[in-house]
Amino acid sequence: MFKTLWFRIALRFALGELGIASNTVNPQLRRAVIALGQSEGFNAREAALIIYFRTPAMRLLETQRAQNTIAAWQTSQAVRQGYFGRAVRQDFALPDGSGVRESLFQDS
Repeated sequence: MFKTLWFRIALRFALGELGIASNTVNPQLRRAVIALGQSEGFNAREAALIIYFRTPAMRLLETQRAQNTIAAWQTSQAVRQGYFGRAVRQDFALPDGSGVRESLFQDS
């Protein structure tokens, strides 16, 4: 229980670093990413990248800030390279549902 709570808090901060307000993320997507992150051992920043790359509309907000943050995370190794590649490719099994299956490449 506490592990999930801390992960949720850390994810909120990581999304904020990317310029994404946590309350703008589809709740189903957020819950799915939290469950996925905990089951696959992602840290909160890696989970935030899944949301960032999955939600096209969010990518358009504060893109320069997000790109600088992502570059800093990679430089400091706060995000493991293998997980970064998976986030970009959206190589994850997330459940179907409204707001969960949007992808980086879907026309909006």
